[in-house]
Formats: sequence, structure tokens, C-alpha cells
Amino acid sequence: MPAHASYDAVIVGGGHNGLVAAAYLARAGRSVLVLERLGATGGAAVSSRPFPGVDARLSRYSYLVSLLPDTIVRELGLRFAVRKRTVSSYTPLGDGGLLVGGARTRDSFAALTGSDTEYAAWREFYATTARVAGRVFPTLTEPLPTRAALRERIGDETAWRMLFEEPIGAAIEERFDHDLVRGVVLTDALIGTFADAHDPSLVQNRCFLYHVIGGGTGDWDVPVGGMGALTDALADAARAAGAEIATGHEATAVETDGTHAEVTYRTGDTEGVVAGRQILVNASPQALAALLGEEPPEAAEGAQLKVNMVLRRLPQLRDRSVDPREAFAGTFHIAEGYDQLATAYAQAAAGALPSAPPSEIYCHTLTDPSILGPEPAARGYQTLTLFGLHTPARLFAHDNDAARAELLTATLAQLDERLAEPIADCLALDEDGRPCVEAKTPLDLERELRLPGGHIFHRDLAFPHTDGSTGRWGVATQHANVLLCGAGAVRGGGVSGVAGHNAAMAALGR
Repeated sequence: MPAHASYDAVIVGGGHNGLVAAAYLARAGRSVLVLERLGATGGAAVSSRPFPGVDARLSRYSYLVSLLPDTIVRELGLRFAVRKRTVSSYTPLGDGGLLVGGARTRDSFAALTGSDTEYAAWREFYATTARVAGRVFPTLTEPLPTRAALRERIGDETAWRMLFEEPIGAAIEERFDHDLVRGVVLTDALIGTFADAHDPSLVQNRCFLYHVIGGGTGDWDVPVGGMGALTDALADAARAAGAEIATGHEATAVETDGTHAEVTYRTGDTEGVVAGRQILVNASPQALAALLGEEPPEAAEGAQLKVNMVLRRLPQLRDRSVDPREAFAGTFHIAEGYDQLATAYAQAAAGALPSAPPSEIYCHTLTDPSILGPEPAARGYQTLTLFGLHTPARLFAHDNDAARAELLTATLAQLDERLAEPIADCLALDEDGRPCVEAKTPLDLERELRLPGGHIFHRDLAFPHTDGSTGRWGVATQHANVLLCGAGAVRGGGVSGVAGHNAAMAALGR
């Protein structure tokens, strides 16, 4: 039970953004209470051991770090680190493939495409996104710029048009000729986003932007100790600063007059009310509306398959020129050619599971073996995380279990086509003799984490500039003392802590 009847700030939800906000507010001298529905903090950014008898602590839902600003880690004194992956990506094609990262990149492009033209276009394209990243990423923890101010800050009209005004498909088709190269570029526009390359809404552009600006470089790094290491460090920082965290406390209602507010909560067998001068809601916009008794915003829809695996060993590849330890250290693209992505989108939009499901895989333990216990580490075990695209929640509505099983089978079959041996032969077994593989659909994520429609960003991402309705920091609601500090805030997607930081800044009047 909360220690007090009233606090300066009550934070609903103990995910990573709520913990960031709690730490900043407590360090500023505010009395802070975090109410978390589950038995532990962390939300979607947690580590767990999903396979009985297998000592592997997996990043169960979210898995890589790019958008977390160093300023948050430094200012909160977090004991947390990331490591660079040695390879950016590998994409198999027949008995060959494209390896990106390191000295072999140019030769790999030449072997795939027959010349240096595509490689030169690649370098020029990502030099442009790197310049944009260096100028946009620092703004994420500043007050929201206007659209005009952000355009001026970027200072490159070609880049502005490519990212902010025209569908990203136009830029990809203009700059690249090879289908596989086009597909690898496009994938960053589709992670957790169901869209065509030429969607006029530009939702794919917004997704692409957030995937290429992280850290000012666009790199996606491996969290040492797993994603739970980050949220454990955040919870420690919040408590050390004086914040109170009450797990197993589910907020059920928020009442406010704009100056004073009360949060009703329930535990396993009791109900209570706590007052707060400010309420920060680290939950989806739909959950916020439900707490306030208001009309919910338009429903969101997630569109991804998440698969965790533990292997006895990495599989051999059809492409013998690449060591599996190289191929799986970065992002391993499967069925993600440009035309394949378009076909998968069209099939899913028509209501069918993609016949060749596109997905990407990486192996955490090649970069950070610390998530393995001594025994599996000594036996050479590895983990694989797979993220499937173009599988919207609607496809699972009739029979989630059957659709999950069908999609998992088809997805692993696509992987097998790129391997010299079936992935099933490499899977570790749990203590009951079952293969160590688990899959999560959007509906599973909605049930387990209350992500609306299983949408990992809570709703479609927004461009990181003002839209006139979310205040100076992108977290305002129509109630002066209620702020949105979850992924649904402007600049809130991904494991970044940005929404929590910005909500805290807004609460402090900065």
C-alpha cells in the first residue's frame, strides 16, 4: 500500500518511461508514487527465463537499444551499458547474400550486384540519414520544435523531402536498383508498422526516421545483461532518489479538476485512492482515456510476430562464404526483398497471412553472452530473437492460437530455406523435452502488456515536431495536471525513455 495519502506526482505504469519520469521528479525533490499493475516493473522492456530449466535470461519483448539518449543514462547515473554489434546486417540470397558492416561490405555489394554502383548509392543514402540523425536526435530531449524550425535545423531540402514529404518508397526506388538492396533499406520503415512503401499517410516515413536517428548515428546496440538490466537500473535510480514504487497496484480511474487529482487503484483484494498534484500516465492513449472516462482515440493495430529461441548451436548457412557467427551477429533478413515485402503487405491487407512471411533475426549472445547461465554458456548455447513484419492483429482475431502456429511454421520454413540444416535440429530443449521456441502475436502482446491492438508504439508514430495539440514537450493532454508519458506521446516510440524525460520536464515546468 502507498505510504502516504497524497504525492506531488503519481505515475501510472512502471514501464521504462514511467521509471525515467519517477527518477527525474524524485531527484528534483518531488514526492513520487509509481503504481504498477504487474508484480514487477519494466513493462515491455523486461528480461525473463521463458523456458523451464534453461538458464537464459532473454529480452522477452523489446530487444535492442538505439533511441535511449546518453544524457538520460548520465543524468540518472544508471549502471547500464550497450555494446556495438560487429555486423550491421546479412541478407541471404540463394547460395550467396549481402553482408553489411566491416571491410567486406564493398566486395559483398559487388558480388551481389555486379558493380560498385549500388554500394556508392548505399553510402550516399546513409550519409544523408546520418546527417539528419546528428541534427534531429538531440532535439528529442528538448522542447518540441515547430515543423519549420526542424526543417531549418536539418538544413537539407533533399533529405527533408525524402523523409518528411514524399513516401520513402520513392526515395528508395530513385536511388537503388537491386531488389534485395531496396528491401533491406525499406525494412526500417516497417518495424512494428503496417504500411506500403508508398503509403500517402507517410506512417512508414515516420517509422523509418526513428529507426535511423538513434544515438545520432542510427546504430542499434545490444543491452548488456538484457533489456531487464536497463529497467532494473531505472527502478534502482528512482528508488534511490526517493520515489516509491508499488507493484501489484492497478490504477482504475483518474479524476481531476485540472489542479488536484485522485487516482483510484486496486490490489488483489483491496481498493484505494491516492491524491496527486500531477498525474503522469505511462500507458497508451486508449488506457488514458479509459482512466479518465473519456472517448478513446482511434484504435491502434500492431503488425508483428515476436519469436524467442534458445539454440544448442548456430545453424550452418547455405552461403558458405559467411560464418554463421557473422551472419547472426547483425540483423539477418529473411524474405525481405522489396517485391517480397510488397507481396506480403498486399496479402495481409487482403486478410491472409503472408505466404512467405518477412522477418529479421539477431543473436544477442554473440555480442553479450552474459544473459546465459554458466551451464548453457559452457555448452555453447545461443539465443535468437526474430521479429516478423506485415502480420496485423486482424489476422489473428478469429483464432489466435491457430494463426500463431501457422505463421510460426511458415516463418521458420522461410528461415530454413536460407540454411544448410533445419533450425529445428539446432533448438535446445527445456526440462520437459520441448523445443525452446515461443511466439507472440499482436493479440498476445495486447493480452499480456495491454498494448492496444498489440501495437508496440501504442499508436502510429508522429514526426518529432509540434502538431499544436500536445504542448511544449509533446506530452500534454486536455487536463492541465495530467500528462502522457508512454510510447504514445510525441517522440515516445521504442525503448528510449524520451517520453518519460519529457513528461518530467513538463511537470517541472522547464
